[in-house]
Amino acid sequence: MGLMYEDSRGWRYKVMAGLGTRFKARYLKPKAGGWHCVKVLPWRDSIEEAENDLIEYAKKKQMKEV
Repeated sequence: MGLMYEDSRGWRYKVMAGLGTRFKARYLKPKAGGWHCVKVLPWRDSIEEAENDLIEYAKKKQMKEV
């Protein structure tokens, strides 16, 4: 399934594919209706690059891996 993180608010973060073959970190709020892009992180050509972005972002924001 890949990496998933959770912040102190209970928001979940993971990397997902966009249209075509681009990847980006997205978040899901509790009781919300869908995943949204993390705007400060770029679209990447590989899932590995996008996951590295998410790992660094999660460390910076002190998220826990779930």
